[in-house]
Amino acid sequence: MSDLHILEEIQSQAATAVYFKGERCSVCSVLEPKIKTLLASEFPKFTFISIPESEAQSELRAQLRVFNVPTLVLFLEGKEFLRTGKNTSVMELAQQIERPYQICFS
Repeated sequence: MSDLHILEEIQSQAATAVYFKGERCSVCSVLEPKIKTLLASEFPKFTFISIPESEAQSELRAQLRVFNVPTLVLFLEGKEFLRTGKNTSVMELAQQIERPYQICFS
């Protein structure tokens, strides 16, 4: 997926989760399925985009100010509302998403 396509996806979807991960990052590989499961079960309107670390995505990373992995950036109606990184608790993440998600989709 190209940088431009990802940016278009963020703007066109009501809710987008962009997960930046490292190819050899054990925290990234453990956290990703937990976040996917949370979003699918509790917040189904989110489109999940997983972006592995690579040179092809360096411009997108710079544009979204992502300097380390894992980083999860959540967008509602094209606007960033939450950013979290390595020390992410899935339970805390659910609590942080709940209110903005309810406001947007109620």
